[in-house]
Amino acid sequence: MLPGLVLHPVTGNRKGQWAVRVSGDWRVTFRFLEGHATDVDYEDYHRVFFHAYA
Repeated sequence: MLPGLVLHPVTGNRKGQWAVRVSGDWRVTFRFLEGHATDVDYEDYHRVFFHAYA
């Protein structure tokens, strides 16, 4: 893992996904399947997570 990147599980309705903090509100999100990353996405954390509840 590179210094400064924070790997953490995603909770709530996205349980089972993981996220890596890239810069500011931007995250790379993904799922693990048989030891490999799948469903990889690069997204604005606040836009995806907070606007989903608006």
